[in-house]
Amino acid sequence: MATTRSRKSALAALAAAALFLAALPAAAAEAEANGAKTLLAKASSAIGEDNAWTSRVETGIHIAWDTPGWGTLKADYTRAVKKPDKLKIDQDNSAYDHPFYRMYYYNGGDAWYVVNLNIGRSPNVTANMKNLIERVDGIAYYLAACDTFFAVPEVPGDSLLSGAGLLRAGCVLRGDTVLWDIDAKTHLPARRIEPATDRVFILEDYRDSHGFLVPFHVTVYAGGRKAEEFLWSAIAFDEAIDDALFEENRPPAQ
Repeated sequence: MATTRSRKSALAALAAAALFLAALPAAAAEAEANGAKTLLAKASSAIGEDNAWTSRVETGIHIAWDTPGWGTLKADYTRAVKKPDKLKIDQDNSAYDHPFYRMYYYNGGDAWYVVNLNIGRSPNVTANMKNLIERVDGIAYYLAACDTFFAVPEVPGDSLLSGAGLLRAGCVLRGDTVLWDIDAKTHLPARRIEPATDRVFILEDYRDSHGFLVPFHVTVYAGGRKAEEFLWSAIAFDEAIDDALFEENRPPAQ
């Protein structure tokens, strides 16, 4: 009887140990996910995303580097957003020796464009504008929308940024991985990496604007080359914007 009880106790102990060991990977994964979310939440808070806003207007210079057939194009650039679903981009190259102007609109799910004298719609414009308006809340959007979070133990240095002093967190958004490199001391985002589109965003020159810390210099690399640059001169929040701005040049419904 004593031997039987001893065997049963040993088997129970082995079963408990097996359950404990099986739970370790899940617990480690959960701890890693929580660490990544905590880091992203700190970054979101550091740049002021805890503060609500209703409108945002960015003005400055946009540079498209080495475009096919046209070379480098510089433009006066304004991007106006009014939550929840209104966006206008005004891009005027005419002051910089290129006779182009472009305007892109998104309003309530409908998108259209004005390129010189041509007005129209395209699936590409709709997808790009929808993508911009969805992500207008920055890291806070990813914290809410991503279904998987993970930490990367080491940030490798490269020609764009040294990995020293940076922490990396990632998430998976609708099957696509997004990586953020965060300054370990200030918690300001220094880089966003989108492997699915082969794009890297370098975020620099943070300045206070109405209680938000905003990068006034954003450089976009695509396929390893410098593709775009945004040099903001002013970023304003919660200014009154007439809805009529987002109805300009709307083409007839198709």
